[in-house]
Amino acid sequence: MGVERATGPTRNLTAVAEWTPQDPGRSALRLRRRTRTAIAVLWCLVGAAGCGSDGPASGQSAAGVVTPSQLESALTDLRTTEGAPWGVTVPGLAAAVVTTEDDDVITETTAASGIADPPGVTPLTNRDRFHVGSVTKTFTAALIMQLDQDGELSLDDSISNWVDHPNGDAITVEMLLGHTSGIPEYLELTDDPDATTPEEAVALAAAAPQLADPAAAFAYTNTNYLLLGLIAEQVTGSSWEEEVRTRFIEPFDLTETYVWTGEPREPTITGSRIACDDPGEPPCETPSDLPEVPVADSPFWTNSWAAGAIVSTPGDLAQWMRALVDGDVVDRDHVDLMTTPTPESLEFFAELPPDGPLQLVGMGLGLATYEIDGLGTGYGHNGQVPGFVSNVAHLPDTGLTVAVTSNFEQLNNLEILGEVAVRAVPGPT
Repeated sequence: MGVERATGPTRNLTAVAEWTPQDPGRSALRLRRRTRTAIAVLWCLVGAAGCGSDGPASGQSAAGVVTPSQLESALTDLRTTEGAPWGVTVPGLAAAVVTTEDDDVITETTAASGIADPPGVTPLTNRDRFHVGSVTKTFTAALIMQLDQDGELSLDDSISNWVDHPNGDAITVEMLLGHTSGIPEYLELTDDPDATTPEEAVALAAAAPQLADPAAAFAYTNTNYLLLGLIAEQVTGSSWEEEVRTRFIEPFDLTETYVWTGEPREPTITGSRIACDDPGEPPCETPSDLPEVPVADSPFWTNSWAAGAIVSTPGDLAQWMRALVDGDVVDRDHVDLMTTPTPESLEFFAELPPDGPLQLVGMGLGLATYEIDGLGTGYGHNGQVPGFVSNVAHLPDTGLTVAVTSNFEQLNNLEILGEVAVRAVPGPT
Protein backbone atom coordinates (compact mmCIF):
# COMPACT_ATOMS: atom_id res chain seq x y z
CA MET A 1 0.00 0.00 0.00
CA GLY A 2 1.41 3.41 -0.91
CA VAL A 3 2.21 6.52 1.07
CA GLU A 4 1.76 9.62 -1.08
CA ARG A 5 4.27 12.37 -0.57
CA ALA A 6 3.09 15.95 -0.33
CA THR A 7 5.24 16.89 -3.32
CA GLY A 8 6.70 14.37 -5.70
CA PRO A 9 5.97 10.72 -6.44
CA THR A 10 4.13 8.24 -4.28
CA ARG A 11 6.29 6.27 -1.87
CA ASN A 12 5.29 2.64 -2.46
CA LEU A 13 5.80 0.65 0.71
CA THR A 14 4.74 -2.76 -0.63
CA ALA A 15 7.06 -5.58 0.39
CA VAL A 16 9.11 -6.73 -2.60
CA ALA A 17 11.79 -9.09 -1.32
CA GLU A 18 12.36 -12.06 0.92
CA TRP A 19 14.80 -11.70 3.78
CA THR A 20 17.82 -13.85 4.54
CA PRO A 21 18.65 -13.74 8.27
CA GLN A 22 21.86 -11.86 8.95
CA ASP A 23 23.31 -10.32 12.05
CA PRO A 24 23.88 -6.62 11.27
CA GLY A 25 25.97 -6.23 14.42
CA ARG A 26 28.03 -3.08 14.71
CA SER A 27 28.39 -2.76 10.93
CA ALA A 28 24.89 -1.30 10.92
CA LEU A 29 26.15 1.71 12.86
CA ARG A 30 26.98 3.73 9.79
CA LEU A 31 25.62 4.64 6.38
CA ARG A 32 27.86 2.51 4.26
CA ARG A 33 28.12 1.01 0.83
CA ARG A 34 28.79 -2.54 1.98
CA THR A 35 27.74 -3.89 5.35
CA ARG A 36 29.90 -6.98 5.19
CA THR A 37 33.27 -5.36 5.81
CA ALA A 38 34.81 -5.90 9.23
CA ILE A 39 36.84 -2.70 9.16
CA ALA A 40 33.76 -0.49 9.46
CA VAL A 41 32.17 -1.82 12.60
CA LEU A 42 32.98 1.12 14.83
CA TRP A 43 32.74 4.04 12.44
CA CYS A 44 29.21 5.40 12.26
CA LEU A 45 28.36 7.23 15.42
CA VAL A 46 30.24 9.42 17.87
CA GLY A 47 29.33 9.04 21.51
CA ALA A 48 30.10 8.47 25.13
CA ALA A 49 28.31 8.15 28.43
CA GLY A 50 26.72 11.17 30.03
CA CYS A 51 29.50 11.20 32.58
CA GLY A 52 31.32 14.10 34.19
CA SER A 53 33.77 16.28 32.31
CA ASP A 54 37.33 17.09 33.28
CA GLY A 55 36.95 20.39 31.45
CA PRO A 56 35.87 23.80 32.74
CA ALA A 57 32.42 24.62 34.04
CA SER A 58 29.64 25.42 31.59
CA GLY A 59 30.08 28.75 29.85
CA GLN A 60 33.86 28.77 29.99
CA SER A 61 35.97 28.48 26.86
CA ALA A 62 38.76 26.02 26.11
CA ALA A 63 42.28 27.42 26.16
CA GLY A 64 45.11 26.87 23.73
CA VAL A 65 43.11 26.44 20.51
CA VAL A 66 45.45 26.07 17.56
CA THR A 67 45.88 28.59 14.77
CA PRO A 68 44.78 27.77 11.21
CA SER A 69 48.35 26.93 10.21
CA GLN A 70 48.79 24.66 13.23
CA LEU A 71 45.48 22.93 12.51
CA GLU A 72 46.46 22.42 8.88
CA SER A 73 49.77 20.90 10.00
CA ALA A 74 47.91 18.53 12.33
CA LEU A 75 45.58 17.49 9.50
CA THR A 76 48.55 16.85 7.23
CA ASP A 77 50.11 14.59 9.86
CA LEU A 78 46.83 12.73 10.37
CA ARG A 79 46.43 12.13 6.64
CA THR A 80 49.64 10.12 6.82
CA THR A 81 49.03 8.22 10.06
CA GLU A 82 45.35 7.46 9.43
CA GLY A 83 45.97 6.38 5.84
CA ALA A 84 48.92 4.14 6.69
CA PRO A 85 46.89 0.96 7.41
CA TRP A 86 45.52 1.24 3.88
CA GLY A 87 48.89 1.95 2.30
CA VAL A 88 47.84 5.45 1.25
CA THR A 89 47.93 9.06 2.33
CA VAL A 90 44.36 10.22 2.97
CA PRO A 91 43.55 12.42 -0.06
CA GLY A 92 41.80 15.22 1.79
CA LEU A 93 40.94 16.17 5.36
CA ALA A 94 39.21 19.33 6.57
CA ALA A 95 38.21 20.51 10.04
CA ALA A 96 36.58 23.30 12.00
CA VAL A 97 37.24 24.03 15.68
CA VAL A 98 34.97 26.55 17.42
CA THR A 99 35.11 27.76 21.03
CA THR A 100 32.37 29.73 22.73
CA GLU A 101 31.88 31.58 26.00
CA ASP A 102 28.45 32.63 27.28
CA ASP A 103 26.97 31.68 23.90
CA ASP A 104 29.36 33.98 22.01
CA VAL A 105 31.88 32.59 19.52
CA ILE A 106 35.38 33.35 20.80
CA THR A 107 37.49 31.52 18.23
CA GLU A 108 36.63 29.80 14.95
CA THR A 109 39.48 27.95 13.28
CA THR A 110 39.14 26.12 9.97
CA ALA A 111 41.76 24.34 7.90
CA ALA A 112 42.07 21.91 5.02
CA SER A 113 44.87 19.64 3.85
CA GLY A 114 45.22 17.56 0.70
CA ILE A 115 43.47 17.41 -2.64
CA ALA A 116 39.87 17.97 -3.74
CA ASP A 117 39.89 15.80 -6.86
CA PRO A 118 41.67 12.49 -6.22
CA PRO A 119 43.74 11.38 -8.05
CA GLY A 120 44.26 14.97 -9.25
CA VAL A 121 46.23 17.84 -7.75
CA THR A 122 43.61 20.53 -7.02
CA PRO A 123 44.26 21.77 -3.45
CA LEU A 124 41.50 21.27 -0.92
CA THR A 125 40.14 24.52 0.53
CA ASN A 126 37.98 25.54 3.49
CA ARG A 127 35.08 26.24 1.11
CA ASP A 128 34.98 22.76 -0.41
CA ARG A 129 31.81 20.79 0.24
CA PHE A 130 31.65 17.13 1.28
CA HIS A 131 28.90 14.54 1.30
CA VAL A 132 28.31 14.11 5.05
CA GLY A 133 26.16 10.98 5.17
CA SER A 134 24.45 10.21 8.46
CA VAL A 135 24.97 13.69 9.89
CA THR A 136 21.80 14.20 7.84
CA LYS A 137 19.96 12.26 10.53
CA THR A 138 20.46 15.12 12.98
CA PHE A 139 18.42 17.38 10.67
CA THR A 140 15.68 14.76 10.34
CA ALA A 141 15.60 14.23 14.10
CA ALA A 142 15.42 17.99 14.71
CA LEU A 143 12.52 18.25 12.27
CA ILE A 144 10.58 15.55 14.10
CA MET A 145 11.35 17.19 17.45
CA GLN A 146 10.02 20.53 16.20
CA LEU A 147 6.83 18.84 15.04
CA ASP A 148 6.43 17.25 18.48
CA GLN A 149 7.22 20.55 20.18
CA ASP A 150 4.53 22.29 18.10
CA GLY A 151 1.95 19.57 18.76
CA GLU A 152 1.74 18.45 15.13
CA LEU A 153 2.64 14.91 16.14
CA SER A 154 3.59 13.08 19.30
CA LEU A 155 6.67 10.97 19.85
CA ASP A 156 4.29 8.41 21.36
CA ASP A 157 2.23 8.16 18.16
CA SER A 158 2.21 4.85 16.34
CA ILE A 159 3.78 5.02 12.91
CA SER A 160 0.66 3.33 11.51
CA ASN A 161 -0.94 6.79 11.68
CA TRP A 162 1.05 7.66 8.54
CA VAL A 163 2.59 4.56 6.98
CA ASP A 164 1.57 0.96 6.47
CA HIS A 165 4.27 -1.18 7.99
CA PRO A 166 4.24 -4.56 9.74
CA ASN A 167 3.78 -4.11 13.47
CA GLY A 168 3.24 -0.41 12.83
CA ASP A 169 0.67 -0.10 15.62
CA ALA A 170 3.33 -1.14 18.16
CA ILE A 171 6.17 0.99 16.75
CA THR A 172 6.26 4.64 17.80
CA VAL A 173 7.95 7.70 16.36
CA GLU A 174 10.24 7.73 19.40
CA MET A 175 11.42 4.20 18.61
CA LEU A 176 12.42 5.26 15.10
CA LEU A 177 14.40 8.22 16.48
CA GLY A 178 16.23 6.09 19.03
CA HIS A 179 16.73 3.01 16.83
CA THR A 180 14.68 0.76 19.09
CA SER A 181 11.92 -0.01 16.56
CA GLY A 182 13.27 -3.44 15.69
CA ILE A 183 12.99 -2.60 11.98
CA PRO A 184 15.86 -4.19 10.04
CA GLU A 185 18.64 -2.39 8.19
CA TYR A 186 17.78 -2.41 4.51
CA LEU A 187 21.48 -2.30 3.58
CA GLU A 188 21.73 -5.85 4.90
CA LEU A 189 18.88 -7.01 2.63
CA THR A 190 20.19 -6.23 -0.84
CA ASP A 191 23.26 -6.91 -2.93
CA ASP A 192 23.08 -3.43 -4.44
CA PRO A 193 22.43 -0.93 -1.64
CA ASP A 194 23.83 2.00 -3.66
CA ALA A 195 21.00 1.74 -6.17
CA THR A 196 18.23 0.98 -3.66
CA THR A 197 15.69 3.80 -3.62
CA PRO A 198 13.93 4.91 -0.42
CA GLU A 199 10.77 3.19 -1.62
CA GLU A 200 12.62 -0.04 -2.23
CA ALA A 201 14.52 0.25 1.05
CA VAL A 202 11.35 0.54 3.14
CA ALA A 203 9.76 -2.30 1.17
CA LEU A 204 12.76 -4.57 1.78
CA ALA A 205 12.57 -3.91 5.51
CA ALA A 206 8.81 -4.44 5.51
CA ALA A 207 9.30 -7.88 3.97
CA ALA A 208 11.89 -8.92 6.53
CA PRO A 209 11.34 -10.23 10.07
CA GLN A 210 11.81 -7.73 12.87
CA LEU A 211 15.28 -7.69 14.43
CA ALA A 212 13.62 -7.48 17.85
CA ASP A 213 10.31 -6.60 19.45
CA PRO A 214 9.59 -2.86 19.50
CA ALA A 215 11.45 -1.11 22.35
CA ALA A 216 13.29 -4.32 23.26
CA ALA A 217 16.77 -3.53 21.90
CA PHE A 218 18.95 -0.98 20.14
CA ALA A 219 19.64 -1.65 16.45
CA TYR A 220 20.91 1.28 14.38
CA THR A 221 19.24 1.23 10.97
CA ASN A 222 18.96 3.77 8.20
CA THR A 223 15.46 2.43 7.50
CA ASN A 224 14.25 4.18 10.68
CA TYR A 225 15.18 7.59 9.29
CA LEU A 226 13.74 6.97 5.83
CA LEU A 227 10.45 6.29 7.63
CA LEU A 228 10.84 9.47 9.67
CA GLY A 229 11.26 11.43 6.45
CA LEU A 230 8.03 9.93 5.12
CA ILE A 231 6.20 10.74 8.34
CA ALA A 232 7.47 14.34 8.30
CA GLU A 233 6.12 14.78 4.78
CA GLN A 234 2.72 13.41 5.76
CA VAL A 235 2.51 15.71 8.77
CA THR A 236 3.75 18.92 7.13
CA GLY A 237 2.23 18.54 3.70
CA SER A 238 5.54 19.47 2.07
CA SER A 239 8.71 17.65 1.08
CA TRP A 240 11.40 16.65 3.56
CA GLU A 241 13.92 18.64 1.51
CA GLU A 242 11.80 21.81 1.71
CA GLU A 243 11.30 21.44 5.46
CA VAL A 244 15.03 21.03 6.09
CA ARG A 245 15.84 24.03 3.91
CA THR A 246 13.26 26.41 5.38
CA ARG A 247 13.55 25.32 9.03
CA PHE A 248 17.32 24.84 9.35
CA ILE A 249 19.57 25.61 6.39
CA GLU A 250 18.29 29.12 5.76
CA PRO A 251 17.44 30.31 9.33
CA PHE A 252 20.79 29.13 10.71
CA ASP A 253 22.77 30.62 7.82
CA LEU A 254 24.22 27.30 6.68
CA THR A 255 25.23 28.83 3.37
CA GLU A 256 27.49 25.96 2.27
CA THR A 257 24.90 23.25 3.04
CA TYR A 258 22.35 21.70 0.71
CA VAL A 259 20.39 18.50 0.09
CA TRP A 260 21.89 16.43 -2.72
CA THR A 261 19.36 15.62 -5.46
CA GLY A 262 21.83 14.62 -8.18
CA GLU A 263 23.09 18.04 -9.22
CA PRO A 264 26.30 19.30 -7.56
CA ARG A 265 26.71 22.85 -6.34
CA GLU A 266 30.25 24.09 -6.64
CA PRO A 267 32.59 23.44 -5.02
CA THR A 268 31.40 19.88 -4.20
CA ILE A 269 34.47 17.69 -4.32
CA THR A 270 35.35 14.17 -5.51
CA GLY A 271 35.49 11.26 -3.08
CA SER A 272 37.75 8.20 -2.97
CA ARG A 273 37.84 4.69 -1.60
CA ILE A 274 39.97 1.58 -1.51
CA ALA A 275 38.96 -0.87 -4.26
CA CYS A 276 37.40 -3.40 -1.92
CA ASP A 277 34.01 -4.85 -0.99
CA ASP A 278 32.22 -3.97 -4.20
CA PRO A 279 31.10 -6.86 -6.44
CA GLY A 280 34.14 -8.57 -7.88
CA GLU A 281 36.49 -6.87 -5.40
CA PRO A 282 38.34 -8.43 -2.47
CA PRO A 283 37.17 -7.74 1.09
CA CYS A 284 38.35 -4.61 2.89
CA GLU A 285 41.14 -5.64 5.24
CA THR A 286 44.21 -3.99 6.70
CA PRO A 287 47.09 -3.88 6.08
CA SER A 288 46.18 -3.28 2.46
CA ASP A 289 48.01 -2.76 -0.81
CA LEU A 290 44.81 -2.44 -2.85
CA PRO A 291 44.50 0.59 -5.14
CA GLU A 292 42.68 3.77 -4.24
CA VAL A 293 39.96 4.75 -6.73
CA PRO A 294 38.00 8.01 -7.19
CA VAL A 295 34.26 8.28 -6.47
CA ALA A 296 32.82 10.99 -8.70
CA ASP A 297 29.17 10.01 -8.40
CA SER A 298 26.92 7.52 -6.61
CA PRO A 299 23.17 6.89 -6.64
CA PHE A 300 23.45 6.29 -2.92
CA TRP A 301 24.09 10.00 -2.35
CA THR A 302 20.50 10.63 -3.51
CA ASN A 303 18.84 7.43 -2.31
CA SER A 304 20.01 7.84 1.28
CA TRP A 305 17.60 10.81 1.42
CA ALA A 306 16.45 11.65 4.97
CA ALA A 307 19.13 9.32 6.34
CA GLY A 308 22.15 10.68 4.46
CA ALA A 309 21.69 13.11 1.54
CA ILE A 310 23.15 16.36 2.91
CA VAL A 311 26.28 18.06 1.54
CA SER A 312 28.15 20.53 3.76
CA THR A 313 31.46 21.86 5.13
CA PRO A 314 33.11 21.46 8.54
CA GLY A 315 32.34 25.09 9.33
CA ASP A 316 28.62 24.69 8.66
CA LEU A 317 28.48 21.37 10.52
CA ALA A 318 30.09 22.93 13.59
CA GLN A 319 27.67 25.85 13.46
CA TRP A 320 24.70 23.48 13.15
CA MET A 321 25.70 21.14 15.95
CA ARG A 322 26.43 23.98 18.39
CA ALA A 323 23.03 25.52 17.67
CA LEU A 324 21.27 22.17 18.05
CA VAL A 325 22.89 21.11 21.33
CA ASP A 326 22.74 24.60 22.85
CA GLY A 327 18.95 24.74 22.41
CA ASP A 328 18.63 27.21 19.53
CA VAL A 329 16.82 24.71 17.28
CA VAL A 330 14.45 22.98 19.72
CA ASP A 331 13.59 23.67 23.34
CA ARG A 332 15.64 22.30 26.24
CA ASP A 333 13.26 19.41 26.91
CA HIS A 334 13.73 18.18 23.37
CA VAL A 335 17.48 18.73 23.48
CA ASP A 336 17.52 16.50 26.55
CA LEU A 337 15.62 13.82 24.66
CA MET A 338 18.10 14.00 21.80
CA THR A 339 21.21 13.87 24.00
CA THR A 340 20.23 11.45 26.77
CA PRO A 341 21.35 7.91 25.83
CA THR A 342 18.59 5.33 25.90
CA PRO A 343 19.10 2.34 28.22
CA GLU A 344 19.01 0.05 25.17
CA SER A 345 21.86 1.95 23.49
CA LEU A 346 23.96 2.02 26.66
CA GLU A 347 23.66 -1.76 26.86
CA PHE A 348 24.49 -2.17 23.18
CA PHE A 349 27.60 0.02 23.23
CA ALA A 350 28.93 -1.24 26.56
CA GLU A 351 31.20 -3.75 24.81
CA LEU A 352 32.87 -1.26 22.47
CA PRO A 353 36.52 -0.35 23.09
CA PRO A 354 37.70 3.24 22.63
CA ASP A 355 38.92 4.45 19.25
CA GLY A 356 42.03 6.39 20.11
CA PRO A 357 41.04 9.24 22.41
CA LEU A 358 37.29 8.88 21.79
CA GLN A 359 34.92 6.49 23.53
CA LEU A 360 31.48 5.65 22.15
CA VAL A 361 28.95 4.75 24.83
CA GLY A 362 25.34 5.53 23.90
CA MET A 363 22.76 7.33 21.79
CA GLY A 364 19.67 9.41 22.45
CA LEU A 365 16.82 10.34 20.12
CA GLY A 366 18.95 11.61 17.26
CA LEU A 367 22.34 12.38 18.79
CA ALA A 368 25.14 10.18 20.07
CA THR A 369 26.93 10.87 23.31
CA TYR A 370 30.71 10.62 23.51
CA GLU A 371 33.71 11.28 25.68
CA ILE A 372 37.05 12.58 24.41
CA ASP A 373 40.14 12.14 26.57
CA GLY A 374 40.86 15.29 28.56
CA LEU A 375 38.06 17.29 26.94
CA GLY A 376 34.88 15.83 28.40
CA THR A 377 31.44 14.81 27.23
CA GLY A 378 29.72 15.91 24.07
CA TYR A 379 27.07 15.14 21.51
CA GLY A 380 27.05 14.64 17.77
CA HIS A 381 26.86 12.24 14.88
CA ASN A 382 29.00 11.09 12.01
CA GLY A 383 28.37 9.84 8.52
CA GLN A 384 29.75 7.69 5.74
CA VAL A 385 28.64 7.41 2.16
CA PRO A 386 30.51 6.23 -0.93
CA GLY A 387 33.75 8.20 -1.11
CA PHE A 388 33.29 10.30 2.02
CA VAL A 389 33.20 10.37 5.82
CA SER A 390 32.32 13.04 8.37
CA ASN A 391 32.03 13.64 12.08
CA VAL A 392 30.87 16.52 14.27
CA ALA A 393 30.45 17.01 17.99
CA HIS A 394 29.67 19.78 20.47
CA LEU A 395 30.97 19.68 24.06
CA PRO A 396 28.72 22.09 25.98
CA ASP A 397 30.73 22.04 29.22
CA THR A 398 33.81 23.40 27.46
CA GLY A 399 32.09 25.42 24.74
CA LEU A 400 34.04 23.42 22.15
CA THR A 401 32.73 22.22 18.80
CA VAL A 402 34.77 20.09 16.39
CA ALA A 403 33.81 18.97 12.88
CA VAL A 404 35.85 16.82 10.50
CA THR A 405 35.23 15.79 6.89
CA SER A 406 37.24 13.68 4.47
CA ASN A 407 37.04 12.43 0.90
CA PHE A 408 38.41 9.00 1.88
CA GLU A 409 35.73 6.42 2.64
CA GLN A 410 37.82 4.06 4.77
CA LEU A 411 38.83 6.70 7.33
CA ASN A 412 37.97 5.76 10.95
CA ASN A 413 35.64 8.57 11.99
CA LEU A 414 35.62 7.96 15.71
CA GLU A 415 39.38 8.06 15.91
CA ILE A 416 39.83 11.03 13.58
CA LEU A 417 37.36 13.20 15.50
CA GLY A 418 39.13 12.45 18.77
CA GLU A 419 42.58 13.01 17.27
CA VAL A 420 41.63 16.36 15.74
CA ALA A 421 39.98 17.49 18.97
CA VAL A 422 42.92 16.67 21.26
CA ARG A 423 45.41 18.19 18.82
CA ALA A 424 43.32 21.32 18.34
CA VAL A 425 42.81 21.86 22.06
CA PRO A 426 45.75 20.36 23.97
CA GLY A 427 43.89 20.80 27.24
CA PRO A 428 41.15 23.09 28.63
CA THR A 429 41.85 25.17 31.70
